[in-house]
Amino acid sequence: MLAGRYHLREQIARGGVGTVWRATDLFLDREVAVKELRLPSDLSESERTSLLRRTTREARVAARLTHPAVVTVLDVVNEDGRPWIVMELVVAHTLAELIELAGPLPYQRVAEIGLHLIGALKAAHDEGIIHRDVKPDNVMISEDGRVVLTDFGLAAWTGESALTTSGRIVGSPSYIPPERAKAGPIGPASDLWSLGATLYAAVEGHPPYNRKGYIAILRGDELEEPPPAENAGPLAPVLAGLLHVNPADRLTAENATKMLRIAALAPWAPATSPETAAKTAAQEVAQPASQESAREHFRAGAHVLRSSLQESVSESVSSLQEALHRHRPESVSALLTSIRESTDTLGLTSSGKHRSKRPVAMIAGVVVGVVALLAVVLWALLFR
Repeated sequence: MLAGRYHLREQIARGGVGTVWRATDLFLDREVAVKELRLPSDLSESERTSLLRRTTREARVAARLTHPAVVTVLDVVNEDGRPWIVMELVVAHTLAELIELAGPLPYQRVAEIGLHLIGALKAAHDEGIIHRDVKPDNVMISEDGRVVLTDFGLAAWTGESALTTSGRIVGSPSYIPPERAKAGPIGPASDLWSLGATLYAAVEGHPPYNRKGYIAILRGDELEEPPPAENAGPLAPVLAGLLHVNPADRLTAENATKMLRIAALAPWAPATSPETAAKTAAQEVAQPASQESAREHFRAGAHVLRSSLQESVSESVSSLQEALHRHRPESVSALLTSIRESTDTLGLTSSGKHRSKRPVAMIAGVVVGVVALLAVVLWALLFR
């Protein structure tokens, strides 16, 4: 029981820095998720104090974030000398689980996921929050398609290295940006690198650097740019732009968002090589006027189609009018003569005639005769 209010029910997940519990908020009678921060035992006292202080502060700041792709922080409880983060309960699978089960995802779907995540990161960056641990394990995707980024501010702290003084790795090595390993300044560009690595893993099935590569990252060695993604198609330039080793060379969130939109809407073209598709997508971003040109072509085509339809309808109406005008005098005269002869024959125009006969049969005969005559006249007008 936390703060006499949150009753821990069962463990949902366990990671490098904590455990997530399903719990019940007894005050509001609803289910919530509680993040238990588990600190490594080999942290120095200064590291422990710094981590607790910063985690508590950033969890409170994260509670102000309102974005559909950010898990809502509901409360921060201090218990046992450490913070417990109370969040909304999201029933979903992680992106890491989906990659493990289904393999690499289609680049259109990965681009859609990227749009959700980059929106969440931008909302956090605008509030001065750096996530520092964007990775597939922290991306949740529910059955209805909602994409959620979890664990804001729980992995490390600004300005610190990925390695503690005891040599322990804080965070996931495959998704740690190069500058963080060198204890360089951490900022929005660091989250964008981790986002690029996450999307790379989603579309390729593995992170951009192999074990040798991320050991080089942790050692602070000079790195080469990661190999191009082979299955990314038009998503390839986004990944390359986000994964530049030098933070100053990386795509901004705004440009990455534009390129992700293009990749999400790009049609599937199996015969197109990734290099050609990537070049095409990059050209579309560099030349937004081409989109306006496409709209003009569409408008012109619609105008031609509309004019053609109007001409066809006009010709049909004119032909019908001519047929009606050509056959109208004879047809109307024949119709009137036939109706008059039928009524005379049936005795409807002769006073008292056939009154003794069955009225129902007589009326039915008139109706059938008139309908038949009308059908003949209409056929003559329309098809002769």
